[in-house]
Amino acid sequence: MKPASFDLFQPLDWSETLNALKNYGKDAKILAGGQSLIAMMNMRIAKPKVLIDINTIKDDIDLIDHRDTIEIGPLYRQLELEIRHQTKKDLPLIAQCLPYIGHQQHRARGTVIGSLCHADPSSEIPLCFLALKGKIKLRNYSSQRIINAEDFFLGPLLTSKKDNEIVASVIFPKATKNTGYAFKEISEKYGDFAMASFAAIAKENHVRFVVGGVCDNFTAIEWQTNNLKEINKSLNDFAWDLNTKTDHYTSARYKREIVRNLGLKTIELAIKRMDMT
Repeated sequence: MKPASFDLFQPLDWSETLNALKNYGKDAKILAGGQSLIAMMNMRIAKPKVLIDINTIKDDIDLIDHRDTIEIGPLYRQLELEIRHQTKKDLPLIAQCLPYIGHQQHRARGTVIGSLCHADPSSEIPLCFLALKGKIKLRNYSSQRIINAEDFFLGPLLTSKKDNEIVASVIFPKATKNTGYAFKEISEKYGDFAMASFAAIAKENHVRFVVGGVCDNFTAIEWQTNNLKEINKSLNDFAWDLNTKTDHYTSARYKREIVRNLGLKTIELAIKRMDMT
């Protein structure tokens, strides 16, 4: 299939980009990596009148290593983050999830921020971003705002980003001492969309757990304990409360079983790693 006709605009700086978004609004789409957008355009799911290709911008930030956070710009590729030497140390949860994203060719082109903006409830980076309680900087032509991960994802392929805004950067908190991070995922075969994915962060007497792929949106929960017997019971209740649905992959009941079993293994691994940092 071929996309519907569109105009291509290649700005030279962010001022031109933001001005184009101001003028075209919902009729415009940003092209950075294009791994999801181009496929949606080919299937006529997305039909922008103007495609704004930001790959021509020269004043973009790549990655800024702050004292307690890592800030990433719109053109920073997933593979760049994966092969970065320090990622396993300062962003261990992200480092664990990156190899599960499609195949290496997809990660070589796909951007970190592009994955967040696409907001697929089965995708890995948004799941970990929510687990880490990251922040996103949004800019339009006249202002900037920063919002929390919990407020960014509104539903499948839906975020709180406005039509005239662009994600200027994403901010991930760095790993802290005495904290365990774990990610697990199940799919039909390597590189496929996740049937279920899990992120767990364990600190002393505290566990944060996030589920993706089993519902229409990511679901997060926190427990003030690291007692696995207590967590196992709470996890069972949590799985029953999830609004899972039968799809072409598997049944709603099986999804709950995945949450109970693979979810618990993810939490166990996070708790085990808590003493290794």
